[in-house]
Amino acid sequence: MINVSPEVKQKAQLFLSRNQKIAAVKIVKDHSGCGLKEAKDYVDALEEGVQQPINNPADLDAELLVILSQGNKLNAIKHYKDATGAGLAESKDYVEKLMQFKPGSNTVQQSRDTDIKNIISDNSGNNQNPLKNFLIKLALIILIAAALTYLMFKI
Repeated sequence: MINVSPEVKQKAQLFLSRNQKIAAVKIVKDHSGCGLKEAKDYVDALEEGVQQPINNPADLDAELLVILSQGNKLNAIKHYKDATGAGLAESKDYVEKLMQFKPGSNTVQQSRDTDIKNIISDNSGNNQNPLKNFLIKLALIILIAAALTYLMFKI
C-alpha cells in the first residue's frame, strides 16, 4: 500500500480532473517514494472516483485554494473556467472573491494592489508634524530659488 498524504492525494485528484494523468502519477511517485507502476496503479484507482465536471462547489473551492497556495492565480482561474464552463471574466471574479473571503489563510497570497494600498496608508500616518513638513517645504523653496538666482546671474 502506498503512503500518500492527503495534500498529495488532493493534488493528484486535481491533476486528474484536468486530464493530466502523467502529472498526477509524477506527483504521487515523487512524494511517496514508490515505483512508477505502483504510482500509476494508485492514480488509476483514484481516477475511478474523480468526477468530471466537479459538482460540489466546496470541493472546487478546496481545489482552487490548493492552486492559489502555490501562487498560481491564473491556473486557478483556468481550473474554475474548465470545471464550470463559465466565462473568463466570471471565473476571474470568482477566484478573486474566493481570495478575499480567505484573507487570514496562509495559503492565499495578498494581491499586489492590496500591498500597495497598505504601504500608502502606513506612510500617510507619518505626516503628523505640520511644522516639520513646513520647514522641509521652505528649505526646498529656498534651495530652488538659490539655484535659479545662480543660473540667472551666471549667464
